[in-house]
Amino acid sequence: MEILGLKKANCKNCHRCIRVCPVKSIEFSQQQARIITKECILCGQCVVSCPQHAKEVRSDVWRVREAIARGRRVVASVAPSFIVDYPVEGIEAMRVLLGHLGFSDAEETAMGAHIVKKEYERMVREGKQDIIISTCCPAATSLVRKYFPHLTDCLAPVISPMEAHARYLKALDPDAYVVFISPCIAKKAEAEEEGSAVDCVLTFGEVRQWLSDWRESVQVTPQLPPCDRRERRSRFFPKTGGIIQSMDRAGTGYRYYAVDGAQKCIAALKDIEGGGLHRCFIEMSICEGSCIGGPMVLSFRGGMLECNNKVTDYAAPGYPDAMENRDFEPVASVSLPLERTFVPDPVVEEDPSEEQIRLILEKTGKFSTEQELNCGCCGYPTCREKAKAVYHGKADISMCLPYMMERAESLSDKVISSTPNAILVLDENLNIQQINSAARTLLGQDRGADLIHKPVGDYLDLTDCLFVLEDGRSIRDKKVWLENLQRYVEETIVYDIDSKLLILLMKDITEQEREEKKNQEFQRQTAEVTDQVIQKQMRVVQEIASLLGETTAETKIALTKLKQAVYAEGKAHE
Repeated sequence: MEILGLKKANCKNCHRCIRVCPVKSIEFSQQQARIITKECILCGQCVVSCPQHAKEVRSDVWRVREAIARGRRVVASVAPSFIVDYPVEGIEAMRVLLGHLGFSDAEETAMGAHIVKKEYERMVREGKQDIIISTCCPAATSLVRKYFPHLTDCLAPVISPMEAHARYLKALDPDAYVVFISPCIAKKAEAEEEGSAVDCVLTFGEVRQWLSDWRESVQVTPQLPPCDRRERRSRFFPKTGGIIQSMDRAGTGYRYYAVDGAQKCIAALKDIEGGGLHRCFIEMSICEGSCIGGPMVLSFRGGMLECNNKVTDYAAPGYPDAMENRDFEPVASVSLPLERTFVPDPVVEEDPSEEQIRLILEKTGKFSTEQELNCGCCGYPTCREKAKAVYHGKADISMCLPYMMERAESLSDKVISSTPNAILVLDENLNIQQINSAARTLLGQDRGADLIHKPVGDYLDLTDCLFVLEDGRSIRDKKVWLENLQRYVEETIVYDIDSKLLILLMKDITEQEREEKKNQEFQRQTAEVTDQVIQKQMRVVQEIASLLGETTAETKIALTKLKQAVYAEGKAHE
């Protein structure tokens, strides 16, 4: 399973993930947003921003459970941002909580941060690399390798604190099963790289859920030990500028910059491209707020300043007045390989020609620069960028909301204007909000007359409209005589409670009614003539019968007897 997946049933075609993705590594097709793995830097912004929780991070808890079940010594390397996301005062309490889940031990990844920052200090002192970009954030290194591959040489050739701590733990115990507990999604991908000492990565979210399930099952609130409040400068790492704050910088001749947030990182890399920066150490984090703003951290979303204070108070309780500049002290005999080579992994896309872009733009009704709204509804910053995405198969024409709305409105207007039936849309005060040409004709108002916002009662009887408003039930196909207009109509009145609008449809049936009345009059006249003929015939019959000395009744009796006699004679001959 991919590290990031999609719950198709949850994806609601809102384009929000495209909007927040800094590298636009999302393909939209068949009303679904799919992550393009080879282009994704795993920053996790799509996970955080999705209002429908359609993005799913792969869970690896089962791997750790399996290792515990096999009797492995499972050791947690806990990212230093844990202090802002768990209700604990320090690593001692975290060790107890993880112990209840089956972990044999838990140590701070800040130890690995200390090892890495020493390497950064060495590089700066040696001054061999002009621009040094920190490599603690795997999403930032992916951004450089994929989208600024020519700047890969600016990445510090040093492993991350996660990797350094895992190697340190395995140097102490080669059989340890090391689990990194992370605020970050990209760490899962880093741990899968060849040669990694990390056996598994669990996000804060996975561990948080695991602890919640455990508490539910045992119905116990564990007692947590107090915190060792001694200063450890490498605990500054998870906040913006924390790496720089933990380093010794005096007399190096380098300038130090802390850059957080994907867009700021992209802007900084473009500055480096410009060639105007030299002798710089750049601490680069994709997440705003650095690791305490990681996609798997819940607390940061409640307040950045509070989270920064938690990190500072944990790293240096006496900050800034009583700092001792103390840090971790790794076992001196442990020697670790810390070098790492970063290889460019460029995302290559063929740029469409100007003519191809123009043809795509024209499909959404943009025939000039003025018609390019650059509203960002589709998720892309400009209409041209969206056109490029369409060219590359990442986007669809239908993602242009203004165009689709205009098209829908145009189609709706055409249907309304072309129908022979009168349509009026009224507000709750029975003022006209919309009227088509057929309604204007019916009301005897020419196109130039301004009827919008006028009371419909000026032209029509309000009885049926008031009934529908008060009762809520619709009237359908009711035949009505409009006295002032001398017209018959078949009216339908519907109340849309959501929009609080009354929709009145009237079909002019005056000609049909006139034709029907003509038919009825013809039938009446025909009936009268027929009745007169019958009466005359009856009088003639009665006169003949009288002449013959018989009444009509006697004639009937005689004929009946004659019929019976003929019938009887016929039977006899048989």
